[in-house]
Amino acid sequence: MRKLLKNVTLALTVVALGASMIGCSANKSNDAGQNGSKTGTLKVLLPEDKGEQDPLNIALEQWSKETGNKLDKIIISHDDQLLKFPAMAKNKDLPDLIATTRLHQLYPEEFVDMSTVVDTSLFEESALKIVGQDYKSDKISGLPRQFTTTCMFYNADALKAAGVEAPTLDNPWTWDELYANAEKIQQSGAAKYGFAADVSRARYDILMYANGGSLVQKDGDTFKVTVNSAQNVDTLTKFVEANNKGVMPKAIWAGGSTDNPVEYFKNGDAAILLSGSWNYTPISSDVKFEFGVMPSPKGTSSQGAIIGGEALAVPEKAPNKELALEFIKWFYEENNFKNYIENDKGLSAIKSVVYTPADAKVADDFKVIQSEVSNVTESFRVDESSAWRTYKDNEYRDYIKRAVSGELTPQKALDSFAKELSDSSKWEIAK
Repeated sequence: MRKLLKNVTLALTVVALGASMIGCSANKSNDAGQNGSKTGTLKVLLPEDKGEQDPLNIALEQWSKETGNKLDKIIISHDDQLLKFPAMAKNKDLPDLIATTRLHQLYPEEFVDMSTVVDTSLFEESALKIVGQDYKSDKISGLPRQFTTTCMFYNADALKAAGVEAPTLDNPWTWDELYANAEKIQQSGAAKYGFAADVSRARYDILMYANGGSLVQKDGDTFKVTVNSAQNVDTLTKFVEANNKGVMPKAIWAGGSTDNPVEYFKNGDAAILLSGSWNYTPISSDVKFEFGVMPSPKGTSSQGAIIGGEALAVPEKAPNKELALEFIKWFYEENNFKNYIENDKGLSAIKSVVYTPADAKVADDFKVIQSEVSNVTESFRVDESSAWRTYKDNEYRDYIKRAVSGELTPQKALDSFAKELSDSSKWEIAK
């Protein structure tokens, strides 16, 4: 607890960013239930109230109905969790189960090691490491229940009009081909812009990772800053060129507009969109043209993807810890988790369970989205493990924007951020 309270300031700066699988066990709590086991009340901390139709709420209610256990739900946002959790722990007022993005990784010693509860080999490795694992050890302090990834949407009508054939899982484009085809689409008049990307370093960075770049590299027990490496400068240079040519809507990344690139794609102004996978459903509801999802392009090193998401975690000192672990085991049983994924209509953290929409075209798109999990690079995992955002965060994106606007050269922009990150973290800049 001393360590937890000592780190509360750090918490406020972190950004965010079956029955056949897992054996059931009947742990006991308070009152007699329908099947002879004992029941109680599970206190659940959720980041927001999404209503009765929320997939996690559906799962909780189904478990409650099947087991006779009661639910006590409290709502505290992800950001506020960082502030309030230490006080809850100090006052011995902890919830039994927490849906969170950061607490379990910030305070791993306060949470149950989930590898002792379920068979973690059943999980997608990238989701488990990025969403569930403590950055400084192998402890699985939370289990991913939901995650998203970077995603490349394309306007099939615009590509067809420009005579451009969409890439496939078996034959993805390179990033050079994406820029060239985006320019071809833009020049054909099929769309105002060939390519648009969310104003997020999490989107831009998949270009960096695909080209073998990273923000830091491991150096024994510490790290070295590599954000201004030659491959990263080359990546930013090409990104700036695409904006300068008008292939991309320059005003967005140059800071001259607050427009949302997703809207550019929805209204047909941008033919290709780099965004988050969660946008699939709203895009499919709003667009009036045929669209699809393409695999992330190959860079000079590999394809690249970034994932993030929410985990379920159980405090070690939770009053009804055993009841929470009962729910965890129940939730990740194959049939129960399959029902959850079908309701969630998203990516699955379990390898053997995949969301399969009834519509064949949508099913093909989700196959591409799910495949992006395998494109998460080790360099992204190392960057995440460094927790570099505790030292600098939005400054990184701002330097990229200053390069796009022409205020700084790509080299100067990345050199400047490298120095800021080095000065704050005390990590050396790699030579």
